[in-house]
Amino acid sequence: MQQRHMISESVFLGGRVIRKTLPVLSPQPGAPPLKRLMLPQGELAQFHDGIEPIRYLAYIELRPGALRGNHYHKVKREYVYVIGGKTELLVQDVNSGDRAMVPLNSGDLAFIETGIAHTLRPLTDGQAVEFSAAPFDGADIYRFPLEFT
Repeated sequence: MQQRHMISESVFLGGRVIRKTLPVLSPQPGAPPLKRLMLPQGELAQFHDGIEPIRYLAYIELRPGALRGNHYHKVKREYVYVIGGKTELLVQDVNSGDRAMVPLNSGDLAFIETGIAHTLRPLTDGQAVEFSAAPFDGADIYRFPLEFT
């Protein structure tokens, strides 16, 4: 009998922010394309597999007490994959004002749509990777201070 492993998904701000928790698996045929494999030689996380290219890729060090972000983009839709640690992603739709707090832990993949202001507040030391199909463009960074309550 083939075992199915589902990716846990949570939707925020009407689907404009999505968090996926990738399943931890042993190597097996038929595994989903996005997953975390715990191998004898260490973890292998597959957090992107598709026809959409990656034109921007960045490493993020997460340190408690140091916010990252406080901006939004009009062009760049981005993903953040948490390699290690715990952080909170505060998001706000710049047009409607709707807000959500997205908890992110090791193995979580967050998708952030355009027009969504965002900032990370690390709760522990950690690492993340940010990537996008859009190349980096400094003119597409619009400051938007978000305050945690």
